[in-house]
Amino acid sequence: MYINYNFIQNLIGLQGIDVVYSHVNNGIFEVFATSSFDFAVCPHCGHIAYTVHDKRCQPYKHLPIWGMATVIMLEKKRYVCGCDPEHPFDESFDFIRRYQRSTIPYEKHVFELTHKNTIKNVSNIEGISESTCQRIYNYYAKKHLEAVAPEPLRFLGIDDIATRKGHNYDTVIYNQETGKIVAALSGRKKDDVISYLMTLPEEVRLGIKAVSMDMSRSYCYSILECLPNAKPVIDRFHISQQFHQCVDDARKHIQNHIRKHGKKDEVFKIRWALLKNIEDLNDSEYDNLMDAFANYRQLEELHYLKEEFRIFFKLRTREKALTFLEYYKGLLTEYDIPELRRFIRTIENWLPYILNYYDYPISNGTTEGNNHKVKNIKRRAYGYRNRSNWELRLKYEFECA
Repeated sequence: MYINYNFIQNLIGLQGIDVVYSHVNNGIFEVFATSSFDFAVCPHCGHIAYTVHDKRCQPYKHLPIWGMATVIMLEKKRYVCGCDPEHPFDESFDFIRRYQRSTIPYEKHVFELTHKNTIKNVSNIEGISESTCQRIYNYYAKKHLEAVAPEPLRFLGIDDIATRKGHNYDTVIYNQETGKIVAALSGRKKDDVISYLMTLPEEVRLGIKAVSMDMSRSYCYSILECLPNAKPVIDRFHISQQFHQCVDDARKHIQNHIRKHGKKDEVFKIRWALLKNIEDLNDSEYDNLMDAFANYRQLEELHYLKEEFRIFFKLRTREKALTFLEYYKGLLTEYDIPELRRFIRTIENWLPYILNYYDYPISNGTTEGNNHKVKNIKRRAYGYRNRSNWELRLKYEFECA
């Protein structure tokens, strides 16, 4: 039977080779090919060499053809050049990377599969080792990241993320303007952050204007020490979270006191009703809350203070915010709820950085959303043992999101 090898050659889509023979062996489509040229360029002197030293047949995995795994059985020659007769050299092909046993189109196919997938899954699908699959991913991911032009850094977001809850934490720094990862650092101590920030070029550090963060002293001191023109901006969500935690602690204190006197039912199921915005309550929650207020004035005062603090998040100028916070500290002092006195100290300790929001209105909203994506990447692979692979995966997936 006549076989049109030109058709097969066009089908595999590789330039610079001639198909000699093909057959199917145990479900694998094997294509025997040789170079289209009878010469090679010497890598040492750049001259053309025609003298063949020896030949060998070497298999290279290629893209599937007709649903079958495909292997190119390529005849490779070694040539001898007059500049160094004692050391023959291999002829080179544009579709093969040096020391690799698969074609570049196949490697790109594997790389596309590994994006949004695990190395182990792709290894099982393609029937190649996990180390080979990881090596392919690392090569093309690094190549892509190296080709990306550095983006200007003006507004950053910094937050920690647990690699092992309660034990190990990483610090992740994001570009607030693009949402991309700038760096993933091991640890969350001041020295960990400073050691990274000081590696940035001086012009980059001077160009950073603001950094959004939670109320972490290690992050704040690192920013003040390493970024002379940057202002730490306390995330407004964390202010609200801290305040609501104080409100909930006060609610627990009041409820525990009431329950000791055998009146548990009167304050049962009011936690979320107390913390929610008053306009978001349904009829049942509203009635339960009003009943509790009728019997216990402390709960009503606590709810009033909670609702009053919502005004702070509607203010749009530094002066109004400062005036309100001074007024609100006086209000908390007047009502003298022990758990809320803790919040007064929080305001006093972080006041300059809370007010920086009005100069640079950025928050950790993007950062928290990106943290969720980082956790999903980690869960997808059931964790990473190799930190360099972990950081490379993060940077590439955020770059290609």
